[in-house]
Amino acid sequence: MFLTLPVLACASIGGIGWHFSGVATEVAHGDEYPLTVLEVGSGTVTLPREPETARPGTWGLVWKDGRALLGPVVGGDASKVVRKVTSVVQGRLAKGLAVDVDHWVYGGDPKRALGIDFQDVKYASELGPMPAWLLPGKSPKSTWVIGVHGRNADKAETFRVMRTVHGLGLPMLSIAYRNDVGAPASSDGKNHLGDTEWQDVASAVSYARSQGATGVVLHGWSMGGAMVMTTLRRDAYLRAHPAFVRGMVLDSPVMDWGATLDKQGDARDLPRFLTFVAKQTLEQRIGIDLESFDQPRHAARLTTPTLMFTTNDDETVANAPAYAFAMAAPPGMVTHIPTAGDHTDSWNVDPAAYERALAAFLTKVR
Repeated sequence: MFLTLPVLACASIGGIGWHFSGVATEVAHGDEYPLTVLEVGSGTVTLPREPETARPGTWGLVWKDGRALLGPVVGGDASKVVRKVTSVVQGRLAKGLAVDVDHWVYGGDPKRALGIDFQDVKYASELGPMPAWLLPGKSPKSTWVIGVHGRNADKAETFRVMRTVHGLGLPMLSIAYRNDVGAPASSDGKNHLGDTEWQDVASAVSYARSQGATGVVLHGWSMGGAMVMTTLRRDAYLRAHPAFVRGMVLDSPVMDWGATLDKQGDARDLPRFLTFVAKQTLEQRIGIDLESFDQPRHAARLTTPTLMFTTNDDETVANAPAYAFAMAAPPGMVTHIPTAGDHTDSWNVDPAAYERALAAFLTKVR
């Protein structure tokens, strides 16, 4: 009996660590609609009051067969929020629908969503052809912007910057990568938190070069930000030719996976020692070294101009490492813009301010 209890305790701890590490590496692309439409008026929709339904800014509203664009809050009370509906893009908005607030705002493809011409292309990778959207720009012989979405997201996450990039005449390549819908899967079918996915970013850079790109700006959201920075450090061509990356744009980037996993463990009320076990299990399970994703350790050697957005209410990614990264980088190398909003919502809370900052940065580094 006295031997059995410690064994059971160790097994329980190991099981929790295995489960939590499994959540971190899970590939999931399903849609969820956790909200219910309470009322639909003339040009308005009433939703339950939640942080995401009441937040000022520009948002989409999605349901199984439809999408609408939301405008400002125009009414409500302690339990509900009334918002303007700018347009119903697809389907019929009706009382009782199961919906979700979408911070990507737009759906479909660049032509349907934004009226911007594009090409469906494929770039070669070690796992096979990867799909991407190419917005051609004025000339392929110029600086390209490569958009890298976050964990379990897709190319639609990059819609919000397309008008700005297109307006400057720059080509933009918005990429899918391993385990995305329509893309080749990794051998284990697991998310590696950027530790292998960065190779697809490097392949996209090679594709841009083959098409005439004279340089690239890498724009990464969330885990896409970690992938971008890892590509700079690990890709042989970019190590030899660092100036080919004219700049980086990091939107709510994962700057330290260890800190972010601690944050996620705290949100699940896990004691820190269990989170520690889970992180060790994760490292062994997918062969990752979490310390290699501690970006502030590398900040002092940064030579790539960087524009970084963080959100004050980020419930997904630990923000302190982003502040540490900006402070540790050489003076003037990082332009850090903190904003209101939740994870990757900097554009949504103030599209005009985001686009001004992005346009100024791209104009400077192109």
